[in-house]
Amino acid sequence: MIRVTLTDEQRTALRQAARTAVGRVSERMHFVLLSDQGHAPPEIAELLGYDAASVRTWLVAYQTHGVVGLDDAPRSGRPRREKHLVAIAQAQTSQPPPNFGYLQACWTIVFLAQHLWQRFRVKVSASTLRRAVHAAGFVWTRPKLTLPHRRDPLAAEKTAQLQAALADPQGTVLAQDECDCHLLPVLRAMWQRRGEQADIPTPGQNAKRGVFGALDLRTGRWFYQLTEHKRSVEFIAFLTTLLTAYSQGVIYVIVDNASIHTSKAVKAWLAAQSRLQLIYLPTYSGHQLNPVEKVWWDLKACIAANHGFKTLAELDKAIRQYFTNMTAQAMLTLANSETMRQAQAATAKK
Repeated sequence: MIRVTLTDEQRTALRQAARTAVGRVSERMHFVLLSDQGHAPPEIAELLGYDAASVRTWLVAYQTHGVVGLDDAPRSGRPRREKHLVAIAQAQTSQPPPNFGYLQACWTIVFLAQHLWQRFRVKVSASTLRRAVHAAGFVWTRPKLTLPHRRDPLAAEKTAQLQAALADPQGTVLAQDECDCHLLPVLRAMWQRRGEQADIPTPGQNAKRGVFGALDLRTGRWFYQLTEHKRSVEFIAFLTTLLTAYSQGVIYVIVDNASIHTSKAVKAWLAAQSRLQLIYLPTYSGHQLNPVEKVWWDLKACIAANHGFKTLAELDKAIRQYFTNMTAQAMLTLANSETMRQAQAATAKK
């Protein structure tokens, strides 16, 4: 006859462990506790629905190894059907489907599983393949749009002009750009209750507001203008406000190569402006070298993320309130970039 006798400390520890252990392990702990109370293995077996041999086995395990002897032994599980599945998934997912002659542009788990069976006779379930794809370092997420990498033949000349403008301590250096703000909300990730996807109302009919903006890279002073259109005539009108704001000295205005910045009308107007110079950035470098891009990103994230507007008047009010709340120091912090630091370094040497 097997009987376990526990100390007060062992009894307390075993009772606490039984409350958190998985069901079958918890019942084994109760075998020991009942044995400590004087119950024989056949009685314990009858009380808990086991056979006496099983009760004796776990009582001996406890006597031999203590509490750890009641845990399940490691299980090997079913062997993998394809031990190189992760490497195969990595090699195939790294290549777009058209490389294999498919019409589809990207992989799905079901499509990839069909491909592995047709090409390599590797049969695998969708759940197993999904785990293998994750293990290979892939995640299911949206790609990003990129501009084609075309070399600007005037890149060196434009870069030299930009560096000269940033290094001029006497001139005013402004970064200028324009954007569109829509009534339609900008969808962004947000906290939501699990299984309850939030509904974001749309205006029904979209409309947009053009915004011209310019940032003084040395002082953080911000200029903006709301417009119905973004044409050369509106661009010239905005440049005129900059000339009025800075009544003396040379004004360098950093811009991209958009058509409204390079039109014949703009060039003709510039020919009569001795104090204002447009500094054109190398093609496709605006998002890197123009700090105003950061202002647009923050503006839309602040006023339009998961929030739409019914009228342009409401949208205009939100834009104006955003810029009213932005101090010069906040602008400098938001738009901090290498271009801005170079412009400020020139005045620091004066």
